[in-house]
Amino acid sequence: MSTPLRGRLWTVAASSLAVASLLVGANLSAHAAQRDTATNAQVRTSAKCAIQLSSTLPMPAPKADGRGAVMDGMQPDYARSYARDPELADAVVEYRRWQWSTMYRSLDARQKAAPDDLDVYRLQADAYLVNSSYDQALSQLDQVLRREPDDIQALAVTSLIQSFMGNGADARCRVAHLKSQSAAAANDLSRFIKTTDADQCATYGPEPSAHALPDAIAVFGQSPNADGTPSEGLLTRLTKAKEMADRFPDAWIVVSGAAVRTQYAEADVMHDWLVQQGIDSARIITDDRARDTVGNAMGMVTAFQQYDLHNILAVGTVQHLPRAVTTLKALADRYQWKIRVDAAGGGTAPEPSTQVGERRYTYVTAARAAGLFELDDFAKYTKR
Repeated sequence: MSTPLRGRLWTVAASSLAVASLLVGANLSAHAAQRDTATNAQVRTSAKCAIQLSSTLPMPAPKADGRGAVMDGMQPDYARSYARDPELADAVVEYRRWQWSTMYRSLDARQKAAPDDLDVYRLQADAYLVNSSYDQALSQLDQVLRREPDDIQALAVTSLIQSFMGNGADARCRVAHLKSQSAAAANDLSRFIKTTDADQCATYGPEPSAHALPDAIAVFGQSPNADGTPSEGLLTRLTKAKEMADRFPDAWIVVSGAAVRTQYAEADVMHDWLVQQGIDSARIITDDRARDTVGNAMGMVTAFQQYDLHNILAVGTVQHLPRAVTTLKALADRYQWKIRVDAAGGGTAPEPSTQVGERRYTYVTAARAAGLFELDDFAKYTKR
């Protein structure tokens, strides 16, 4: 291995079913004059299926707030599609600081004051998905579809929600209508769902499955204790990382995680612990800006690109590895950086029946990483 440098890296080249039903066919836009934005509206076409619009739900209870302004600059930048809107800019700042209570209330008030501002619904759905409030997110995006039945972003994201929530018939109907508007968007979404299904349902355990030597060991962070020592979960990851670092002494080690819930950056805590255990600091590449799993993937892929790394050994807990690997691969694919990912996890494998929520959330993080989530992500697709 060439003489390594420790680096701080960051640059990236980029249910309640309805009271209403929306009948869709191959050319719903031809019937635009018949649209009605009322809750109980129906748009009749020569339909092959009917999208079941969800009922209007109140905002969910917000999660505990984050650390406020100290989170500025962490990656990814949430809600970039709405940061330029003066009516929503403050809510975007609150989003990035995890000031959920204030953000939820301000957007709820804005929605009531401007019920036809579609980006309010989109931004609410964005935050609700990040916080696993899936029914409420679907409800907000269906408000967009009541007003704009051909909206590509709302159709794609609601198709994804209905798919991972197990509402297959409605998901397929939404994808069919999405395809009538943009075959490219529908094909990309369908391929993404298939790939995500396969990646997160692969077998993950304590040992790598391949015999190839890794170029890099990528360690996904977790919040440390309030005093800066590794938490139990983080120590589980670090112990496995040390084991793999000893086994593969020529591999770089990429540690990723910001100071999300404490004043201590996860990456710094990981770096210091590994050095204390005898790992050469010069092997360790540190990304201290990642706020979440998508941020981990962004920092890691940046390191892979800078150091020309392609064979990757992902390290986390066995429980977290499906989300970590799936998100990392989605991000690398988005930025067209070819990687081969193996994995090794610490801790014990969870009972599959307890992982429903984790699997649903993996679709959300992977969609964000893949660029199939925000409004701006869909600007590349043109309607027929």
